[in-house]
Amino acid sequence: MKKYILIGLFIIFAALTNTSKAQVFLGEAFVGYNICQVDGDQIMGYFKPGINAGVGVITPIWRINNFSLELSLEVLYNQKGAKQGRKYWDHKIDSLTGHEITGEYNLSMSYGEVPFMIYFTDKKLISAGVGVSYARLMSLSEYEHGVKTGVTATSGEYNQNEFNILADIKLRIYKRWKVGVRYSYSLNPIREREYFNIAGQSLGVFKQYNNMWTFRLTYVFNEKLEDLQREEYRYTGDNPKYHDKAVERQLKKLKRKQEREARKNQQ
Repeated sequence: MKKYILIGLFIIFAALTNTSKAQVFLGEAFVGYNICQVDGDQIMGYFKPGINAGVGVITPIWRINNFSLELSLEVLYNQKGAKQGRKYWDHKIDSLTGHEITGEYNLSMSYGEVPFMIYFTDKKLISAGVGVSYARLMSLSEYEHGVKTGVTATSGEYNQNEFNILADIKLRIYKRWKVGVRYSYSLNPIREREYFNIAGQSLGVFKQYNNMWTFRLTYVFNEKLEDLQREEYRYTGDNPKYHDKAVERQLKKLKRKQEREARKNQQ
């Protein structure tokens, strides 16, 4: 996994530092909030929070009018897992472990993840994308009934390699800033586990999958702001295109300049 992360970081660094191709490769930085659950673990609900943070590059591969198709490569630190609060208050003791049966559960997993996405973008304003990712389990902690188990990232219970399918939508909110929502689901099981009821009867063996929503804030490093302007604000000559807000700002500056000149003439 370290090799893939280093390769991804090298590509991103090269894109950010190559100013001659600033409009071919755009650098991005992400920070986000995950809400997670694990399907197949007998717990329902997106109650586990996590962090999603990293960097990426994106490049257009096809354009027509206001529409474009773009490829994206990211390198992320991603926290996943599952969580459940106390369910049982009758203070029963598990005869095998000697611990109180509370129903509490907390699984925390940290991944290094490399997503590859393809986006369809309309007017450089809104983008919708799909993709896949490879993730490597870096650390893990698990608590059952409030007591830490002996399960770790390398103890063998959990699959260290995870492949995911992703769906993503993001919206430009101001200049180079975007907000987005991403859905992620494991393509391969992260674990297989047999579950038992309180009476000790087997409920069966279940395959488990990460199931996650992410809300992200994105900043694009080297995107030319004039490329964001609307066609209806194109000026003739050497003047660039202006967004409607930029036009309004220019008009206000011109008005203030005229007012200053008028005051000087009056003096």
